[in-house]
Amino acid sequence: MYNVFRPYAGLVILFLTTGIIQADTTSAAGLWVGEVTLQRVNETVTGVNAANQVVSPDPSVTTPVTSPAHMRIIFHVDTNGVVRLLKGVAMVNRATGSTNPPDIVLLSNPSLYAQYGNLPGQRLTAVAFDFGDGPAAQNALDAIAGAAAAAVVNGTDPTAAANAVINSYQTNIPAGSSTAYANFIQSSTFSGTASQAATSAALSLVGVDASVAASRKIEIATLAAVNTLKDANVYAAADALTLNEVVMTGQLAAGGVLTGTIYLGADHPTNPFRHKWNPIERHGYAITRALTVTFDAAPDPNASALPGFGVDHITGTYHESILGLHKPLGPNQDIGLLTDGTITLQHISPVAVLNQ
Repeated sequence: MYNVFRPYAGLVILFLTTGIIQADTTSAAGLWVGEVTLQRVNETVTGVNAANQVVSPDPSVTTPVTSPAHMRIIFHVDTNGVVRLLKGVAMVNRATGSTNPPDIVLLSNPSLYAQYGNLPGQRLTAVAFDFGDGPAAQNALDAIAGAAAAAVVNGTDPTAAANAVINSYQTNIPAGSSTAYANFIQSSTFSGTASQAATSAALSLVGVDASVAASRKIEIATLAAVNTLKDANVYAAADALTLNEVVMTGQLAAGGVLTGTIYLGADHPTNPFRHKWNPIERHGYAITRALTVTFDAAPDPNASALPGFGVDHITGTYHESILGLHKPLGPNQDIGLLTDGTITLQHISPVAVLNQ
């Protein structure tokens, strides 16, 4: 059994000595930890050839890198086969006493750590996979700003228009929304944006020539309202909403395909474009990462065949498209940064429930 965990041999031995690892099962349910090795990226730099001609590489094609990059990745599979990408996980043994069998709980929510006190456990993180709660809260703020702007241009009450949007969002929270999103939408921070957006939208059009097209006026007023809400840190509050896991689509199984999208808002605390002490860089750029994992249907015949493929370990290919770190590429300006590589996962715990 130890050979199955060769990439994490030291970690697994530690878990075995502390009672963290439980017996294998034939199910994929539980915790999977592994490594992504990025081996190819698309080229984004335009160059000049020997004939002094500008040459642009095809941004849809990835090319080999000199030195691969390695990233830890963590998935959890529940009893229904639903796969979640985790930022991190703590594995805590609730059984006390050396003679008791292990009773493991998997915690992806750090706020639950305190309730387990000083019980033995180990924590793993996947620092390369950082994400917030998606763009829904920011989209709601955009809608408020847009409604106030349109009302000003059309000669109606901008505060009433903004409040109507707020009420619509508060009474129509989609099923499956995170608790963080629901709490933000119902908060006074969100409810109090109507007057701010309305006032800034109206003031932005003072002195604007009457001949300016209505569509352009709406753009001016919307931008003013958005900037006011940013300066009031409302967008920062929306972007600070965090998730500890993201639900993927597909199966973690031999021959299966997993897809998912993670999002880091422009004002998220860990957005790489932000600079805490530089007012010019208080706001970053929203970053969207689309992930695709295609698992091998069978072990690589050129590798040492290990028992339990698809149960204890699994391999495959990894593809990612990133928007927000670079200007869009391609003739339609719809291609982001692309990278390809391989993925290897180890099934290190069969516990099928998170955050008990």
